Amino acid sequence: MTTLQNLQQRYTKSLLSKKETAKELNISQATLDRLRKANAINSRKVGGGIYFTLEEIASFVDA
Repeated sequence: MTTLQNLQQRYTKSLLSKKETAKELNISQATLDRLRKANAINSRKVGGGIYFTLEEIASFVDA
């Protein structure tokens, strides 16, 4: 099973919050912010919040 399929089974939504993404990657939110600013992982702004697609998380993990 691929990383993306694994994520899709665990989450019914397609976007994860910064907190959920940090927990999924087992890193702090500060580390996630550093990765975002270094363009190592892409994010989306929605209503003032930072969110990550399941595809982007899987791509980061598999890289």
